[in-house]
Amino acid sequence: MNKSTEQLSYEVAYAELQQIVQELQGETVSIDELAAKIARAQELIRFCRERLKAVETEIGKVGE
Repeated sequence: MNKSTEQLSYEVAYAELQQIVQELQGETVSIDELAAKIARAQELIRFCRERLKAVETEIGKVGE
């Protein structure tokens, strides 16, 4: 994780990711912003996957 995702909760990250997807689908992103939006989306996806994996691991420990 980097500094821009360290303080995020899963819910906030997911909401930001949904917003980026809406902007991309609605074609409201300028060509100048496109690369930055895609890079941010990749960060958020990675963060969400890591959080989900961590929760899955914790749940697995409870079941043991």
